[in-house]
Amino acid sequence: MASPLSPLHLVGNFSNPFTGAERELPDLAACIGLRRNTLLWSDVPPHSSYVRQGVRPIKPFGGQIPRGGMLLVGGIHVGLNLWLKQARPERVALRYNLAQHERLYDVIDAVRDATGVEPELLFVSQALQLGAGLPGIIERSLIRLEPFLQNAVERPAREAFTFGRVSRDTPDKHHQDDAALYRMMAARGHRVRIMGGTCLAPQLGGVPGVELLPVGAQDVASFYQSLDAVFYRTGLFTEAYGRVVFEAMASGLPVVAAAVGGYAECIDDGVNGFLVRNQV
Repeated sequence: MASPLSPLHLVGNFSNPFTGAERELPDLAACIGLRRNTLLWSDVPPHSSYVRQGVRPIKPFGGQIPRGGMLLVGGIHVGLNLWLKQARPERVALRYNLAQHERLYDVIDAVRDATGVEPELLFVSQALQLGAGLPGIIERSLIRLEPFLQNAVERPAREAFTFGRVSRDTPDKHHQDDAALYRMMAARGHRVRIMGGTCLAPQLGGVPGVELLPVGAQDVASFYQSLDAVFYRTGLFTEAYGRVVFEAMASGLPVVAAAVGGYAECIDDGVNGFLVRNQV
């Protein structure tokens, strides 16, 4: 067992400032940093925004690695290579936040082989734990909601009802039927704003009433102030948690979301959100 005074190393892939798995790690470090020496590490050169938050790159050949103490790996997407054997942690925790079970089993074996330590598994949703079929703890993602709670719940009157969403700007984040849905909503006089939607330009570019913004075009809390409701579903994969859904709820926005995903475990259909199972 790791000593109470031993360091806690939080390791992620900090190359993208908009990836949810990494966004929570600096917040976690801030929460516990006064009680325990906590260090942030990246398996790749970190984005400048994370460097300013104290994230340092792992350099196994330069001797810059997370040594000893407790190691918290921020997801199965984090590269565990030469540095892991050198780290010699007393304890390892692994966050599972991406539904790729075979990859999870491989990472568990890699941790055992490199460290001799049995990793403790932290699942962001019950669905992920049931899918993996392994023991562990359900630990929801840490989300700083203060900026969103400051948004006024009552929305101003607008010329058109506006709904939208936030996600990474990649096609796999969008369902194959989303473009048709957005066209239909715009044709009925509603306004659609998608931040992280430039990848939909081939289908929706130039459609009146549909605005496609690159990821990071606005602060997320400010973006939500421009909406009257949020719609969310994904395409090629099931959302393991979906922090953007909870950020929208904290902003006072009604959320209409697909009934599959980690967030669905926290939504009481018709009470604090709406879960849909098909598109008619």
